[in-house]
Formats: sequence, structure tokens, C-alpha cells
Amino acid sequence: MKRLQTVITFLLLLFATAGHAQTQTLAGFTNFNKKAITPIYEGNEVKGYTMFYHADKADKRNDNYGLDFFDQNLQKVKSVMLPKERYYSHLLRSAYNGKAFSFYFYNSRRKTLEIDVFDKSLNKIATKQFANLSKADLSVALQELQTPGNGDNKPLSGLNIYPVPDMGFVRNGYTGMMKGFLLEMYDNNLNLKWTSASDDKSKDYESLLVNEVTDKYILATVARRPNMLSKKLTFSMVAFDVVTGKKLLDMGVERDGNRQLSVSSFSFDDKKSEFIMMGEFYGPEDKAIVDKSQGFFVKRVGLDGKEKVAKFYAWDKDVNPLLPQNAKKSLDEGFVNFVHKIVRGADGKQHIVAEQYKVKADGVGIALAVLGGGTSTAKGVIGNMMIYKLDSDLNLEGVHFFEKDQTECFLPPGSGFYGAGLIGLVINMTGGFNYQFTQEENTQTSFNTAYINYREVKKSKYWEKTLVNIMYAGEGDLKTDKVDVTSSKETFSYVYPAKPGYVLVLDSQLEEKKLEMKLVKLNK
Repeated sequence: MKRLQTVITFLLLLFATAGHAQTQTLAGFTNFNKKAITPIYEGNEVKGYTMFYHADKADKRNDNYGLDFFDQNLQKVKSVMLPKERYYSHLLRSAYNGKAFSFYFYNSRRKTLEIDVFDKSLNKIATKQFANLSKADLSVALQELQTPGNGDNKPLSGLNIYPVPDMGFVRNGYTGMMKGFLLEMYDNNLNLKWTSASDDKSKDYESLLVNEVTDKYILATVARRPNMLSKKLTFSMVAFDVVTGKKLLDMGVERDGNRQLSVSSFSFDDKKSEFIMMGEFYGPEDKAIVDKSQGFFVKRVGLDGKEKVAKFYAWDKDVNPLLPQNAKKSLDEGFVNFVHKIVRGADGKQHIVAEQYKVKADGVGIALAVLGGGTSTAKGVIGNMMIYKLDSDLNLEGVHFFEKDQTECFLPPGSGFYGAGLIGLVINMTGGFNYQFTQEENTQTSFNTAYINYREVKKSKYWEKTLVNIMYAGEGDLKTDKVDVTSSKETFSYVYPAKPGYVLVLDSQLEEKKLEMKLVKLNK
């Protein structure tokens, strides 16, 4: 099984300077996942990185997992090793909360879960094991191990660990035979702070997907169905108090008068102490994903669960007049928006960073499904980048459109039942989008967003890959800086935030078993 971590046999560090980019080559890698590297921040500025990987043998029974720390100039500062039982230890997730790193393992022989926590200096803080797992948790763990793909292609409701800023970590589990969900909050020393679970008296089956964790709230989407095998799902936005675990909000969002709603973003505005829901709306008899949406909406909800503001923007009336002709085409083709980031400026205005996607039938998947194979019958298609600008009253001021080549991505079996909003979350979780990151300045007056445009060169072993950095520095048009990062099809490119004025570009060259990391200076 391909895991979240990199697989490595040895490290060879070669430092060189070429123009404005410092390059480092790490040899011996046969697999790499973008989440293996974690930027370390102070405020909104990157001060270094950690890299987690599967290393060489520790002894006859154990393998080493390595954890390296690099400074903001890519100089390696420190390395530590975690010995884990060979063949049976599987990394499920990793997380960073601003003060500590956590690594979540499953041991398939002992049937236990284990969390290791390190501080920012890579000193080990705590370890905790979870034995006597429920049958539901064991079943989900088995699904995790059997899921194909690069390690990101995990079940939507898998075993996860979520970082709580500075305070600790939340892990999820399951009650009954997958009838309900369980959340547990631990501090950085892995002391249990609270437990929250589905009501065992409820007749509904509930599953939960966390959307966002802040220092105040855990925001999630809950799907409910009348029985385990039912395909009739209803969705609600829920919020838990991060200190107590108490559920504060449980709001159904599928209807608004005659409109059907599909939520793709659920976040918290700390300045106004309000929840923000965003998504697309459809006609009363439409089917999300199958039929074209009529527009997008933004809702603000108070801590008491009462709706404060609801704004609906129709494609034809409100959005299209602000778009170039080539942008209108993608909307006519049924693409919808996934919100990657909402940037709230010091002036109260908001920039909504979104990427288009849609679902199409996968002929191979359909054939395998007919033959009894457990495969997906659909795949995701990734479209253009869009940045919507709203004023402080949520009125639409403008739309910035960035055209890029379409790419396709894997969708896990059963994704078609999730609805438009959750399918976007699935694509995001499985690394299917071309968006890389958004980085804000501490002044909250400027930001930059990066994505990669992939263009296949036919009858060639190469992709044309262009790193596009979108920059906003106050009023006026957004500017772009483009960097050619073309490489062979066997090379996967990833981009990370870096020190001011730079981005980190990493090329994973699987055939040559090496990684190349370089700091690339941006033109502003």
C-alpha cells in the first residue's frame, strides 16, 4: 500500500545555488506524497519545514520513520527516527497545529492505534496507544489499508486526526456498527480533554466530515440516513466548542425556499464571530452535479444558529456580466466551484479563492463495476481558477478568471451519492485539485495564491507544467507571475509557501528515485 509518507532507502544531500534558487537533491525516494512536507509558520511567514518519510531498517523487526527539520533556506537542521514494527505499522495521518506535530499509526498485527507527538524542535512530547478498538473502527482501519492510490485516496469517513491551533489534536472514531461518529480532543501531551458522540438513541445513521478546526470551534458536515444501506442522505452543518466538545450548531442546509443548496465551504469569521457557508444553488427539481447550478450563495450564521445574511448570485444576472467570454463557457458546461480559501482583508472585503470541477462517467470504471469490481464509475474533471471579490456587506464587486488546462482525478467508489459539495471535499482530500496554497501577509492587505497548470504534450513523455502565482496588493487588478516547472510525466511537481518573495518547488522523480527541492524567487 502506498502511504502518506515518503519511502526512502538512504539520503544524499547535495546543496547548490543556481541563479536565485537554492536547490537541494535528496536521493533514494521511491514514493512521495505532498503532505510529507509541512511548512512551519510564525504568524503568516514560513520559518522552515519538516519532512516525514519511511526510512531504512532499524533492526530485524522494525523499520525507521524519519523526521527531518529544514530551515527557511532549506538547510537541514535536525533529524530524528521513530522505530515501528515492520510490515504492520501504517501511517494513517499526520498533522501540525502550530506548536506540535502528530503522527497517527495503525498496527495491523496488534490491532491498535498510536499517536506520537513532537514539538517544533523535534523533541518527542508524548505517545499514546489505543487498544480494544470497536469493530467499526477496525473495519474502517482495514478499508484504509486496502484503499488504492498514493496515500491521499482514503475513504471519506476514514480514521483522521485534526490539528487544533496551538492546543492539541482531535481524532475521530465510530460508534455501533458505523451507526454514529465519535470525536475526542487531546492536548499536546495527549491528555484527553473531552469526548463527543452521536446520540445513541437516534434512529438515523450519522457520518461526520470535519471542514475546519479553529481555536474556538470544530466545523463539520454531518450526513444522515435512515439505515445503513440507504442512499437517501440529508446534510447538516454542525459546530462543536473546541474547549468543551459541546455541539453548538446543527443546521440543515439543503433547502432555501424553492432552491436546493449544495455547501462546499463552511468556515468561521473570527472578526465577526459568525459562521460562513458557501456553495451553489439549484432549481427545486434539479439534481446537483447532473444539472447545471443556477449560481452561488454566501450565508452568515450567528453563534445562536440564526441566519444573519443570505446572498444569492445568479450566473446569468450577477456573475456573467463580470466575466470574459471564455469564462462563461466553463459555467455553461456545468462546472461548479470548490472554495479553497476565503481571504478576509483589514478593510472588511473578502476574496474567495475557488477552483472549478465537475464529474463525468468513467467508461473503464463502469465496465469493472458491471463485472463486480469495487471501483468508481465516475471521475473528477478539474477546470479553471476563479477569485470572487465581495465588499464588507457581501455584495459582489468583481470576478477574476484564470484559465487553465483541464485535468482529471480519481474519485473513490460511492462518491456519486455525496452531492456536489461533498464531492469537492473528496477531490480536495485526495489531492485532485491543481491549487497549491494561499499565503497572506501579516498586514492583511495583500496575499498570493499559487496553482500549477498541467498541459499534456502528446506523443511525449513530458507534461508542460507552469507554476502560476496570483498576487493581490490592495486595490486594482490581480497580477500573475509564471514559472516553467516542466518535467517528465514520471515527475510530479508540488509547490509550497516559502519565506517572503519565494515559493518552494519540489519535483518527485520516481524513475530516478530522487526529490529536487528549490526556492524560486517570485517577480512582484
